[in-house]
Formats: sequence, structure tokens, C-alpha cells
Amino acid sequence: MSGQSHAHLNHKLILQFTLISLIAVASGTIFRPLFVELPSYFTVMGIINTVLIFSVYLFIRSHRFPAYEMAALFFVAVISIIPLIAISGGVNSQFAFLLPLYPIMATLFGSKKQSIIIGMGLLIAIILCTALGKFFVDLTGEAYNQTKSISRGFWLAMSVLVSTYFGLFFQNRYRALTNELEQLAQQDPLTSLLNRRGFDIKLKASLAAAKRQHAVLSILLIDIDFFKSINDRYGHDIGDTCLKYVADCLKHHIRQTDVLARFGGEEFILLLPDTSHKAAFTLAEKLRHVVSDLNLDELDQPLTVTIGIASTQLPHQHIDDIIKAADLALYQGKMNGRNRSELATDLSND
Repeated sequence: MSGQSHAHLNHKLILQFTLISLIAVASGTIFRPLFVELPSYFTVMGIINTVLIFSVYLFIRSHRFPAYEMAALFFVAVISIIPLIAISGGVNSQFAFLLPLYPIMATLFGSKKQSIIIGMGLLIAIILCTALGKFFVDLTGEAYNQTKSISRGFWLAMSVLVSTYFGLFFQNRYRALTNELEQLAQQDPLTSLLNRRGFDIKLKASLAAAKRQHAVLSILLIDIDFFKSINDRYGHDIGDTCLKYVADCLKHHIRQTDVLARFGGEEFILLLPDTSHKAAFTLAEKLRHVVSDLNLDELDQPLTVTIGIASTQLPHQHIDDIIKAADLALYQGKMNGRNRSELATDLSND
């Protein structure tokens, strides 16, 4: 999942969670007094909380300040529940047992930092509520019991700690799985090289860096000669073996900073950062020879490649133009007899 898609999903989740909270608080404010006799200030606080949450809902829905959506939601959540806890028995309040949900929600919708801050803040609040419990009013009419309050405060603190740990553990696992899925989505399953999607991501970053640094980068488009006839004559399993051999051969003869990918079918593409077209041509010739030197027991014919070369020294304005130039050079190489390296036309006169 891309960063933009992840942010959009987070926005929708936060908006839905806020809407559910708004409905729950508004419903409780309206209908609870019909069934339970409560002091009037509970209704007043319920109305205030409903207005606050509705304001946050409108703020999040506007999506004008996405970086502050999570902070606004938790700020309102905290200032809504703390007064209810304070006037209904401190740690003995029925509302106190909603607190362990906060660190988990912070992790799901926010970040590790937010989860830790909220978890530590709640622990401090619980300790204070436990220590000052005798000053709170229990609306159930139960007499203050120090031993019971300390016991409840302890288990409430443990619940917050566990929920904070679980939230952090969940986020670590989520990030690990997300990274693994992203890698799989960018990897060719046959050759274990980058696929076209993965290559495009690397190419955009490298091209942006080259423009900032006024550096040159080159691209090699590598095609296995007569690959269709290999598949037709020897079978697709042998064709797959040839692709693996060529991929491994190319991978072992390039720099760590170079980016190699399977471009589709029997084509490979190689990104060469900070490399002029002349240096790229030299490398292309080297790669062409090491591939032709491969001894494959499965084949009774030589395995060769044709390579098209393009560079940002050409007046290209877009990534696709560079790849198109390399593709045209590759086509020209095929027309000139295959098993050769061909520079893009504009470069051949340099």
C-alpha cells in the first residue's frame, strides 16, 4: 500500500470512528435519562461532549489539516471522559474502564509515539486518581474504601500498560507485514528481481536525485535473442531456466547502486546512476559477453542478448522518454543483427 493510499484509509477510519463516537454520546445523552435518574450536570456534560465531538467530526471530514486529525480526536476524547471520571468516583468510576482502549486506538489510527504519550499520560492520571480518590464522589453511593480504590487503580494501570504494549506490538507486526507485502508486490517471482512496478519507484527516485545533483544516469534495456524459439523448441520450463540464468549473470556483474529489474517477458532493464552513455556502453558490452559465455546444458545453441542504451544526456523531459529511447535503440540493435549493444540515435554521434 502506497503512502497516499494508507493516509486515505486512515482518514476514513478516523472519520468512521468519530461518527460512531458521536452517535454513542448523543444517544446516551438523549435516552439514558429516560431510564436512569442522573444529576442534571451529567446531561449538561453530555450535551457539551456531543457538540465537541460533532465539531471534531466536521473538522476531520473537511480534511484540511490531515496531520492534526488524530490529535484533535484524542484531545476531545480525553477532555470528554476525564470530567466524567472525576465526578463519578475517580478510578472507581464506570467510565475509567474505557481508558485502556485509548492506547490501542492511538496505535491503530496514529503512531507509536502517540500511543506511548497517551499510555504514559493515562498512567499518571490513574495514579493521581488513586491517590486522591477520597476527594471524588461515587454516584452509586458506595462509601470510599482505600484498599478497594488502590486495588482498582492497580488493575486499571496494568490494563493500560497491557493495551499500550499490545498496540505497539500490533503496529510492529503490521509494519513488518506491510513491508513484506510491498516487497512482494515489487518483486518478480521467477527471477527474484524487481518487477516493473518496483523498478518505476526506484527510477523516479533516481531521476529526481540526478536532476537535483545535475548528474547523468543511463538505462540499459536487455532482450534475450530468439527467446520465443527457445520456448517453442525446448519448452517453457527451459525458457524460465534461461531467464533465471541471465538474471543471475546480470546481477553478479553490476554495482550495488545499480538497479536491475525484469521488465516483462524476456526483457530486463538496468538503471545506472551517475553513469554516462559511454560508460554505460562499456558495461553493456561486458554484460553481453558474459551472457554469451554462459554454458547451459539445457541448450545446444548459444544464448545471447541485445542491449539498447539511453541516457539523461539526451534532452528528455520525462521518464517514459528515456525508456522509449532505450527501446528504440534495442529495436535498432535487433535490426542490425542482434547480439550487440546499441546507443540511442542522438548519442551515437557524440
